[in-house]
Amino acid sequence: MRVTEPQLRTLLLAQAIEQTDARHTLVSAVELQDATRSAMAAARARGLPRVGVAEVMLERATTIADHASGRDSTVAALHPQKPGTGGLGPWVARGLPLAALLLGLATDRISNAHRVDLLSPPLLTVLAWNLAVYLLIAWRAMRPPQAHGAWLRQALRPLHHPFGRAEQGRGLAARIAADFHQRWWAHAADLLQQRAARVLHLCAAAWGAGIALSLLLRGLVVRYQFGWESTFLDATQVHAIVSVLFAPLTLLLGLAPFTLQEIAATQNFAGESSAAGMGGAAGSRWVGMYVGLLLLAVVLPRLALAAWARWRELRWQGHIDPQGPAFDTLRASLPGDLVIGLHGPQAQAQVLLGSSLQTPEGDHLRFTDHTGQPVDAVLAWTADPLPPAWQAAPHVALRWEDFGASWVLEPTLFNRLSPALPAQHHALARLRAAWVERNELRFGQALQALAQHLRACAALTRLPPDAAAAQYADQVRALDATLRALHGEPAAPAMPSAQLAPPLPAPRRIDGTALALGTSAGAAAGAAAGA
Repeated sequence: MRVTEPQLRTLLLAQAIEQTDARHTLVSAVELQDATRSAMAAARARGLPRVGVAEVMLERATTIADHASGRDSTVAALHPQKPGTGGLGPWVARGLPLAALLLGLATDRISNAHRVDLLSPPLLTVLAWNLAVYLLIAWRAMRPPQAHGAWLRQALRPLHHPFGRAEQGRGLAARIAADFHQRWWAHAADLLQQRAARVLHLCAAAWGAGIALSLLLRGLVVRYQFGWESTFLDATQVHAIVSVLFAPLTLLLGLAPFTLQEIAATQNFAGESSAAGMGGAAGSRWVGMYVGLLLLAVVLPRLALAAWARWRELRWQGHIDPQGPAFDTLRASLPGDLVIGLHGPQAQAQVLLGSSLQTPEGDHLRFTDHTGQPVDAVLAWTADPLPPAWQAAPHVALRWEDFGASWVLEPTLFNRLSPALPAQHHALARLRAAWVERNELRFGQALQALAQHLRACAALTRLPPDAAAAQYADQVRALDATLRALHGEPAAPAMPSAQLAPPLPAPRRIDGTALALGTSAGAAAGAAAGA
């Protein structure tokens, strides 16, 4: 799953808080549960058909990080709302290029304040270094792709564990910060590589710009003495070097190259007043060539590379695996949303289709016989082949007599589903407990309804037979409606009283107790007992 930088930081911070704050000092256990429930409710409010770790982890992590950030400033510093904000990172990214600019301004002054050396060591060093960097970048671009940031992770690996160990004996916030930083280096090394490349390219561009500015600004108040001197090189060799050095300017901008006579005239720094009779114009030309070379070979390429690194930095997205072990605790506490496909005779499947269930923790269990709907598992009690859309789902073969013959056997269904859906083990355990509790509640309510019915039937013995038969029919209808409502069944169609309640048998009195139980009442009692 791809996430943005703020989302990744929030997720990793929430993981660090949960992992480190075992005593729930910053975020209580109740707040963790509330964060999970609110994230689930928000996901379902968006109309998502299925809700899993990927759908709730971002909002839940935000809630946890907000709670902890409001209670500790150290944790709050790790939870920025915008990419690249917070901490010392942004200040370092701005301060290093500025320091490089100032260093460039001082570099040429350190070398010589009044001379422009054709073979200037600072200039040659800057050009050689940048050329080596360009060659390295080209070489890496031609290499086979490899894991982003692998070299940075390898270089910083020795820093991870010492930093973590140093924080072990400190306060809770420091331990959370240590855990967060270790997770952050592991997940965002490629982002940090692009960020470091951007800063380094900007520093190189600022350094070159500083050298160029130094030449231009000091040229306003200093008369340069330009030329060259060497123990081992003659004018012809220096001319060859200068021709290669300034080739980008002469080829791309069409500037006139230096002639051999001009090079020879400036030997031993004689160019202040005798360079081909040009006087001060010659000095400005040399300075202009130097500045143009720095812009063309250093400043502009480095700015382009910094822009490229910045573009990649803005487009970067982190990767997080919702199925990874880091989310095992969340996955265990997350309410399940299960859909079980029913593959068997329609009459028996109809019994389960109306048995949807929801636990107080938010778990959902639904049954379907629609073969086009995605399901988590298939419950089959027939030998017929599965529909094509369900063949990839886990298959649970179970005889109807083993789980559907009585409500007492129904927990067997969850015992068989749990091995087929190991990732939903905790949700199935909660659903099983809620299912048993609902059945026991129904059974108790059915027994109460039957007891009330029998008590009313006993009172019918005091009435004339015709009146007793009419009231008996009404009581049977009421009992039937009560039992159907308990099981979520539709109301029975209206039937004539003569069909519903046959004539009552003659009452018998045993020890002064009147009993009057008709056939329908016995059937209702049987239905209640098997509810």
